[in-house]
Amino acid sequence: MSSQAGPSSSSSPPPAPAVQKSKHKLTPAEQQALALEKLLANPDREIRLPSGPKEKTLRAPREMMKNVSGSSAGAGSGEFHVYKHARRREYERIKLLEEKAAKEKSSSAFLISQAQQAATDEAKTNKNRAKRDKKKLAREKAKLQSAEANGKSTGADAKRKRAEDQGEAGKDGEEKKLKAAPGAEGFTFRPREEEESEGEEEEES
Repeated sequence: MSSQAGPSSSSSPPPAPAVQKSKHKLTPAEQQALALEKLLANPDREIRLPSGPKEKTLRAPREMMKNVSGSSAGAGSGEFHVYKHARRREYERIKLLEEKAAKEKSSSAFLISQAQQAATDEAKTNKNRAKRDKKKLAREKAKLQSAEANGKSTGADAKRKRAEDQGEAGKDGEEKKLKAAPGAEGFTFRPREEEESEGEEEEES
């Protein structure tokens, strides 16, 4: 009995070959990496940036019309196709003119609204500036008034203090003069206010 070699459970299957991804199945990150690699492969190459979409223009009219439809009856079957092409070109021309007019209208409306908004913003800015200037002037005026009031009060206090100092100095001088007079020893000197008050009491009695 010959033993046939069967699939052994211990042997593992060969690894599958690496499948290269196509450009259509690349992720956005892989596409960006591929574009960068292609860009850095030749750094001296001039980079051409894509331009915007070209504006549609009308075809210049021809100097000579060769396919002129006649008024004869029984025109050929090819005249219908000529008419279709002429009608398509006319529709395209009318569409371009309408698009151009709509674009100019929207542009003019945008410019008008922009000018109105700018005028409104300028008026609002001027109004706010006038309010700020008015408040600033009021603050400065109040500050000056408070400074003047403080200066007047400090001046009055200084005058009162000076007068009090002068009065005290006068009293001290009189007492010194009386004390310095001959025979003034053993006498007590009373203030002038007490003497005046005693004089008034005597007059009333």
